[in-house]
Amino acid sequence: MIEVKNVKKRYKKLNALDGMSFTIKEGKITCILGINGVGKSTILKAICGLIKVDSGEILIDGEKINHYTYNKLSFVPDIDSHFPQLTIKESFDFMKEFYANWDDTKAYEMLEMFNLTDDRLISSLSKGNKARVKIILGFAQNAKYTLLDEPFSGIDIFKREEFIGVMAKYMTDEQSIVITTHEISEIEMIVDDVIVIDNGKTAFEFNAEETREIEGKSIIDKMREVYRGE
Repeated sequence: MIEVKNVKKRYKKLNALDGMSFTIKEGKITCILGINGVGKSTILKAICGLIKVDSGEILIDGEKINHYTYNKLSFVPDIDSHFPQLTIKESFDFMKEFYANWDDTKAYEMLEMFNLTDDRLISSLSKGNKARVKIILGFAQNAKYTLLDEPFSGIDIFKREEFIGVMAKYMTDEQSIVITTHEISEIEMIVDDVIVIDNGKTAFEFNAEETREIEGKSIIDKMREVYRGE
């Protein structure tokens, strides 16, 4: 379980995180939603230890972030994070050296799904294919918690559908996936829990399936309640 407790982060005059609190459960796909600039990317980076928060705490399975928790976390950012001068195979070999849970089988299955070969130089790839490689590098770490920041950017709708299928295929009962995305319709039917944030705070939390069955509302319907007061 990931516990975010009253976390605050300030950049000069901007409160990027302003007392944010929520829990990510094991074995669930959780979506963190909100309009641009409300703190989605910032909280993912904070969970992974990439930025230091000003106050509050983040616990990974009851522990504060430390070098032992890093193999539990995989972060796929919304910017390029690979070495462009490497081939895909060299990138895989690099990851294998640094991540104890690296899964070559998963990496090559996903590579085949995306119709890529490991001899391709990353710098020569299109924007969409670079995004595909980034997703593979994140998922093949086989981490307990995989955090995806706008993972569908640059990927066409048909490959998105395939990727969503891959998430379901490789996820175990102990693993969790956390997604931030503007492509809400794409993930509507696979998401378990939804956290809506606004102005650096948790505005609303709900279970997507229960909301559909009990209230007859989609994720977008619930977001309208937060942002438009409907």
